[in-house]
Amino acid sequence: MKKKLLFFTPLFMLLGVCILLIAGLNQDPKKLASALIDKPVPEFYQANLLEPNQTLSLKNFPKTPFLLNVWGSWCGYCKEEHPLLMEIAKTLPIIGIDYRDNPQKGREMLKKMGNPFLLTIDDSQGELAMKLGVDGAPETYLVDANGIIRYRHSGLLDRETWKNVFLPKIQELVKK
Repeated sequence: MKKKLLFFTPLFMLLGVCILLIAGLNQDPKKLASALIDKPVPEFYQANLLEPNQTLSLKNFPKTPFLLNVWGSWCGYCKEEHPLLMEIAKTLPIIGIDYRDNPQKGREMLKKMGNPFLLTIDDSQGELAMKLGVDGAPETYLVDANGIIRYRHSGLLDRETWKNVFLPKIQELVKK
């Protein structure tokens, strides 16, 4: 009896792994949980991309709800979402985090495509992104007036996500 059980053990283990993989495939990769939801943006002191002699920190953040957008000049999706960010910036402040980028290339991209950011943090070493738990660019965080992260979106921010996810969450924040 024990020999039969030992014989089938690898098969049971393989079935278990397959079940876990199938369950993972059914998850929406854009709905990544973040350990920082409902927690403050981590403390940082980093250079302003456009004025490298200026150090930015949490005290420079707006005292109203805003977006925190992780981007890079090397990122194709970041360039694709950039026109939407330009529109959003007319009604909501956006802080940019230039992630693992050559600062000069980041400045050139903003000069060429326009600058939707109230402030742009030079995160060429990825320090702030690591504290935020960034998986890659683009990522967009909704932050409330008190600096608390309320939502995280990983990947391209498109009009549908903006309209159906972000706007209702922003309206909720403004009511409070």
